[in-house]
Amino acid sequence: MIPRPGVAYRLSMPAPHTHLFEVALQVEDVLAPVRLVLPSWTPGSYLLREFPRHVQSFAAEAGDGTPLPWAKLDKNRWEVEAPRDGVLQVRYTVYANELTVRTSHLDASHGYVNGASVFMYVEGHEHLPCSLEVSAPETWRVTTALPCTDAAFRAADYHALIDSPLEIGTHAVLPFDAGGVSHRYAVWGRGNLDPDRLVQDTQRIIDAVATFWGGLPYPHFTFLLHLLPGGQGGLEHRDSCSLQADRWAFRGREYEQFLSLVAHEHFHAWNGKRLYPAALGPLDYTRENYTRDLWVVEGLTTYYTDRMLRAAGVITPERYLERLGETINRLQALPGRHRQTLADSSFDTWIRFYRPDENTPSSQISYYQKGALVGLLLDLRIRGLTENRRSLDDAMRLLWHRFGTRGVGYPEGAVECAAEEVCAVPLGDFFDRYLRSTAELNYADEFAAVGLILTPRTEAGEVQLGVQVREEAGRVRVTQVLADTPAARGGLNAGDELVALDGLRVNAKAVAARLAERTPGQQIQVTIFRRDELLTLNVTPEPAAACPLQLKRTPTPSAVQEATYRSWLYLDPAPTTD
Repeated sequence: MIPRPGVAYRLSMPAPHTHLFEVALQVEDVLAPVRLVLPSWTPGSYLLREFPRHVQSFAAEAGDGTPLPWAKLDKNRWEVEAPRDGVLQVRYTVYANELTVRTSHLDASHGYVNGASVFMYVEGHEHLPCSLEVSAPETWRVTTALPCTDAAFRAADYHALIDSPLEIGTHAVLPFDAGGVSHRYAVWGRGNLDPDRLVQDTQRIIDAVATFWGGLPYPHFTFLLHLLPGGQGGLEHRDSCSLQADRWAFRGREYEQFLSLVAHEHFHAWNGKRLYPAALGPLDYTRENYTRDLWVVEGLTTYYTDRMLRAAGVITPERYLERLGETINRLQALPGRHRQTLADSSFDTWIRFYRPDENTPSSQISYYQKGALVGLLLDLRIRGLTENRRSLDDAMRLLWHRFGTRGVGYPEGAVECAAEEVCAVPLGDFFDRYLRSTAELNYADEFAAVGLILTPRTEAGEVQLGVQVREEAGRVRVTQVLADTPAARGGLNAGDELVALDGLRVNAKAVAARLAERTPGQQIQVTIFRRDELLTLNVTPEPAAACPLQLKRTPTPSAVQEATYRSWLYLDPAPTTD
């Protein structure tokens, strides 16, 4: 048994350009063999990334320096014999050259540590307190959400340690207050970022989210931001988040999208980190942790992302509806919506969501995307049933007070129960249809609550083949063939090189132009190379689906519809509930 004071870690990087972190850990009062474990995945990103593959030079010794025998038991675990003096010291290196929010990266310019990919834990003793000393180049600083005392960072346990990523380097730090709480950005990289504007917009978002939940749940919060060519992505943590953005993304619609990322990851400080499915706590870091409620964690967070932008005044009501229409169109364009339920999308994320291929649009949906739209319909359903006296907001806050404030994971189906409780109407049919079946989402009935109608924008006569193409070195490559489309029925495959239409050579641009000249039912000869074999296929275009769609306001909304619309889009102060 290993009593307190816990596990002491030391992280060093004597040659950053080699991408090697050196890790040392020490545990005292060790009386029996110990197993050290490195996770296979990181919370918030549900894929086994097999972090142990980057471990090198594992060694163990007693406190007096005597080498200790050890053996690797499986991909995650190293077993070390007990030291005679009771002090166990372990050293290993980790290769870190993958720059994403889910992994770790080290080079001559900085170090970024996602703790799950670097720090081992003592099996069975993840609850022990942890300390961390960081030895970095002289001019580098360390920014993390972990508190620092006596030159060491402190974590209540291993879970808190790896839930607090570190940025190490010469990055800029932008401190600010929001809601009476200290916040800061740590920004690595250069671009067209306007620090003052970023801080002001982030303050507005934080204030909106705090108002929604009734206050801030953390003592401080850190945004770790990497500016990279083409960078994008985010990962939530309890008192921080990691963000990546294109270095030139701080103007126009790209900046709006970045603020959407900020709002999304910040909303997770409640929904996902403190309010979470019971299946995601405590965690097993070596295997899959299954839940059918990821649509709640990610989908509802995605729904509230844009609503928080609207509440903060970052986007107009018109732009909110435009973004909502874009989300609807993306889902309606996926044949996979007929093949995978929202609950199954949540459950199967470990093997499907993070491993997309050419068949993905035809076989599955995203619990982010469809989850957000089911959240929308549920919100409007509750508002319609209660004449806007209640909403999904009330259900989320009910869950927060019932589970989040107590630090207890909620059971599967808790959101369904909370929704029924706030509107006092059974909603089983709603969840059976939209969560557990592949039935089409019925937008029209729910949008009626706020006086909106969904209408097609497609011009009459437009046709479709059902393929996506990409030009590569002058060749047109078919990247996707959607199920149940003319291209699929005509025999086109992803990977085919598209050479000509009706005997005339085409590039990627010309494919769309030639298609626009066609009418439904007019056959096209498609010439392709498949594995260097020249083939000609006959494909018959069909009318394009009624997509894209757009949201419009009904010309004569009722008083209740108008009031609900204004409340939903934060055009009026929130109504008083009884």
